[in-house]
Amino acid sequence: MAVALGSTSICAQTHGAAGAELFGKHCVACHQADGEGIPGLAPPLVGALKKVAEVDLGRTYIAHVLVSGMAGTIKTRVGKFIGAMPSQAALSDHELAAIASYVLSTFNDSPVALKAEGFAALRSKPLPPGEVRKLREQVLAQIGGQ
Repeated sequence: MAVALGSTSICAQTHGAAGAELFGKHCVACHQADGEGIPGLAPPLVGALKKVAEVDLGRTYIAHVLVSGMAGTIKTRVGKFIGAMPSQAALSDHELAAIASYVLSTFNDSPVALKAEGFAALRSKPLPPGEVRKLREQVLAQIGGQ
């Protein structure tokens, strides 16, 4: 499944405009236009996902956050967040891929672009939001923290 999730092709650039528009419509209220988030409410996306996106499990985690949402306490470079990110599964696979790829390229300087096919595969196996948080912990352990 991870192969279907990521690529480092020109695909990231093609998602740019659509991803920016979708991010502005669905994500900016919490994560802010600059990706810095809101203290105590939404963690920053800036610089938080480049290493995550470099590993298969990390790309799977990013996709699960969008498909399944995430709940529980997380620690980031700017502090602790207790709450929940709602699932964005109402969006199409192409829209989710565009948002993820936009976040990776714009806020993380990552060449990785997530593919719609990977999101489609995860929809048939969504995780409970608390399990997505546990997946985050596994990814961070694999890459040596954030």
